[in-house]
Amino acid sequence: MRSSALAASVLALAAAPPLVASSQVRQASTAPAARTILPGHWEYDYRVGPIPAGSESKCLKPADVEQFSRGICTRKYRCDYTTNVVSNGKIKLKGTWTDKKDRVAPVTADGSYTPESFTLNIHMKTINGLPLAGVMTAKRVSAECPAEQAAK
Repeated sequence: MRSSALAASVLALAAAPPLVASSQVRQASTAPAARTILPGHWEYDYRVGPIPAGSESKCLKPADVEQFSRGICTRKYRCDYTTNVVSNGKIKLKGTWTDKKDRVAPVTADGSYTPESFTLNIHMKTINGLPLAGVMTAKRVSAECPAEQAAK
């Protein structure tokens, strides 16, 4: 049971925005990023298999939106994608997430997006080799962020 709780936490933390700019995320091309999602107040839900793993709301700023087109990465990981396609409403990622202790977890993800929603199916192996499959769904609830989130 502890492994399941840990796995759920790992997936939620690994996949959870805030999306941040990282010089360590390789882009598939140097072309300007196409319009993807819109900034604003977003709500996220996470599942590991059929089990709910959490939900939260975030204020996505223009820099966060720009990062979306380069591939999802959080502050906790260094992300390196050998496959990174985010265009025309489709997402396809393949690569690795490396934590601060240089432990590497292979990851693949695919999904779809509109300017106001996205779904990402994530498949990864934890640093201990445990396979995980999860889903992150998100929707934009307003163009304006609540004051307490906008200040962060």
